[in-house]
Amino acid sequence: MQFYQVLHDAGVPLADPGFAAWTHRLQKVNNIRHHQIAVITYESDDYEEVAELFARLNKGGRRLSKGDLVYSAIAARWSDGLDTMDAFHQELQDSNFALNREAVLRLMSLLAGTGAHHIKLIGAEVDEAALKEAWQATEAALRLAIDFLRAECSIPRSEILSSPNLAIVPALLLHDRGGKLRPGEAQLLRRWVYRAMAFSHYSLQVEGKLEAEARLIRARGGEDLFVELIRRASGPRSVDSSLHPRDLEQKYSTHPFFRLLYIAALRGGARDWATNITINDQPMNTGAKIEFHHVFPRARVQPVYAKEEWNSLANLAFITGQTNKMISSRLPDEYMQGVAIERLAEQWIPSSPELRSLDRFPDFLAARRVLLANVLNKLLGLPEYAGQAAHQDTDELPDDEALIAEGRTAPTLVGAEVQELRTEQGIEIHAIYEGQRTQAFYDPSSRIVTIHSGPGRGEYESPSGAAVAVVRALNPHVNPNRNGWAFWTVTATGNLLQSIR
Repeated sequence: MQFYQVLHDAGVPLADPGFAAWTHRLQKVNNIRHHQIAVITYESDDYEEVAELFARLNKGGRRLSKGDLVYSAIAARWSDGLDTMDAFHQELQDSNFALNREAVLRLMSLLAGTGAHHIKLIGAEVDEAALKEAWQATEAALRLAIDFLRAECSIPRSEILSSPNLAIVPALLLHDRGGKLRPGEAQLLRRWVYRAMAFSHYSLQVEGKLEAEARLIRARGGEDLFVELIRRASGPRSVDSSLHPRDLEQKYSTHPFFRLLYIAALRGGARDWATNITINDQPMNTGAKIEFHHVFPRARVQPVYAKEEWNSLANLAFITGQTNKMISSRLPDEYMQGVAIERLAEQWIPSSPELRSLDRFPDFLAARRVLLANVLNKLLGLPEYAGQAAHQDTDELPDDEALIAEGRTAPTLVGAEVQELRTEQGIEIHAIYEGQRTQAFYDPSSRIVTIHSGPGRGEYESPSGAAVAVVRALNPHVNPNRNGWAFWTVTATGNLLQSIR
């Protein structure tokens, strides 16, 4: 009877053909009152443990990260906290330098004195006054760091960074120094940024590395500090070991080297091949948007040469979209006749015209790899390559580029089909190794993998870095190197992670 009155008031008479269906739906809604929900109370003083439990149980609706949990806990203690933090993130977004919450919270936690594990910010000893003070310091430090990255490192937007965590050390250092560096220190800090990018410094053990670097900044000064930071950022490589042209083989547009070459082109004032106007990372004119161009067009080399050759770094250059369309599928020996010699030199194109024909494509790649290796060596503060034997890293991670990205916009492009798989935390992936399932999220824009359940928990700069962490945790007696694209599976599709590259 009560449903009849509801439907009558809604203008649905008893004679309506859908009256029975509407009544059934109202009955189902009414029955929600009788649905029983199980409640389990879990008590722990270990915030890391509570955050892990939260991440495991949080499977429905909007996916939330540990960073979201920390932000919510801060908001509960600081009445204006969430609005204040959201306003700053919007400011970063509006200035094209958005940083993810985890990186910002790691910096805040370090400035609050609780270490790089940001979950400790919600400890009982961090009250509202301490949170406010730490956040104010975080905003000030990040503004200093972003200005440094833009002005000194020629990094125009955060997407160029290989990891958002790269902003933390400059922020800590500049905050500690009151925004002032001594003569020569800006160049050394810039070198650290480039080394950390080139060698994927934050692909493993992010919090541990940040805490060690924070201790260094507090304890050391002068050139000694930067020497040690650069040594750490170089990883297992010798700190003075040059990049060899072979180091650029099987490296593609998703590799950090590509981002560094883009930075080098911006720093060098490279000009577009057709307009002769300096390339601009954020132009007003859409036709002037920078694209990476296959020097030997795909349509001409794809039928003849392997993908590992024609899609490699040595076959990519930075030009505007309108110039790319103008070149179309013409070979270099044709279209380069109309390009000024200095324009080609600005993007490290071998000067010999004989290397621009289709049959000399492998020779062109070999010659350009030599030029690119020395561009990177100069940027990284390494000796010039002069024909020495290739340096072999003792613990080099496997190549993350087994499959090659097809996007044309520098430096990354996330297709619509990939976006459909994306949740708030990223694309859900998993791996089964040694009979144990590990769950993680993959961010296709940054290639960061966050393991939220199982061995190796943490954030890694590449799928391979995350795979290495899992293998080391479960089977420490074997070589941990794994190709991450074949190690992880996309949970929604059941296909390997490489299927969405």
